[in-house]
Amino acid sequence: MGKFSVWNKKMDRNLNTDMKRIFFLFRILIVTSAIACNGQDKNSDMKKTAPYNVSQVGDGKKFNYDNFSIEIIEKAKKDLKNFGFKFPAREIFRERILKVYGMDIFKYDNNIIALRPSDFPEIVIKNENYILVQDSDSNNEFFINSEMLYYYNKFVFYNDKNAFNLLKAINPYLLKDLVIVYGYDEDKELIKYVFKDYDFSNEVNTHDLIFSYNPENNKYKIRKAIMDDIENFVYGGRVEDFSYAKEGNGYNSISEIIQKIEDEKNNYINPDETIAYLYDKELQIGILGYIQKKLDNSPDYAKFLKKNDFYKFEKLKQYVEVIYQPSESLEIENVIYTIHDPDGYTNLRKDKSTSSEILQKVKSGEHIEVLDNTGDWFLVKTKEGKEGYIHKSRMKN
Repeated sequence: MGKFSVWNKKMDRNLNTDMKRIFFLFRILIVTSAIACNGQDKNSDMKKTAPYNVSQVGDGKKFNYDNFSIEIIEKAKKDLKNFGFKFPAREIFRERILKVYGMDIFKYDNNIIALRPSDFPEIVIKNENYILVQDSDSNNEFFINSEMLYYYNKFVFYNDKNAFNLLKAINPYLLKDLVIVYGYDEDKELIKYVFKDYDFSNEVNTHDLIFSYNPENNKYKIRKAIMDDIENFVYGGRVEDFSYAKEGNGYNSISEIIQKIEDEKNNYINPDETIAYLYDKELQIGILGYIQKKLDNSPDYAKFLKKNDFYKFEKLKQYVEVIYQPSESLEIENVIYTIHDPDGYTNLRKDKSTSSEILQKVKSGEHIEVLDNTGDWFLVKTKEGKEGYIHKSRMKN
């Protein structure tokens, strides 16, 4: 899978997680009787097994969540009852898990289903209609934080706003993982909460956010709903034309992700269409530089897009057929400009935006090569060879 993973572990949260996990799993193995492989129903081979139920414990050993401790399950159920939790009806239970986690639990034969590979995954207790979540920081022998367990289930199954606010204080990572790990996008307040401090400049983080991973075919699929949320909440919607770009940082890593897809096409569903989609999404908020560079470096790409009817992406079609001009044909009166900034330097940015990633600081008085002087942001190349954007107000010819 490379360095990318939709299950980016937060080791800085729990320095002792590995030790706790080993202790926890050994306890499960003690209190739970193992099921011998040769004793299983022969018909079970005909049924699907939950993809994350077998977990690596260490030293080559594995743990199967089918053998999860009944004692822990009963303890969590009792805690929920003590809080007055209303266990959802069977069909609601199924529908909400499909909506929130993207998994149809009734496809699988298992009664206990781990929803992801993790030290402490969210666990569906199918016969009891609740989700078991544990707290690695808890001093409880079963790592159960009763309050957290209650509010989590209340939010997942009933979208309870009070539970949402309390979970932000108790364990914000549990909430954020619903979006980052599982791609849940129904609750727009949760989406805004996740985006508020999200590091979109980190390509691993952004990849985890905008792609879901299917363990059945080992491929990534773009989360178009999350991409729409970035467009709406980070950039405030689309541009009306190509004359300006929206302020925001949501697409800071998209060029690196496009390159990753190019390099690892077998790992993605419809990779060429996904790449075209990402270029189209950039154009929707006024980012032109990356598709322009692609067309400059790969002239046949325009023919490829036309052959595939631009995958029905109208903004991409409009740019390629109407707006785009090869860089070498642009008429630039003054190729060399001088940086002029009262602060003594100006920032070379990745995109046409003051919130875009800073690639380099360029000193006032330095000469700089201008590659494209159309619009308010000029595409330039520094003496170090870096290409990016500088606002025209910071340059003189």
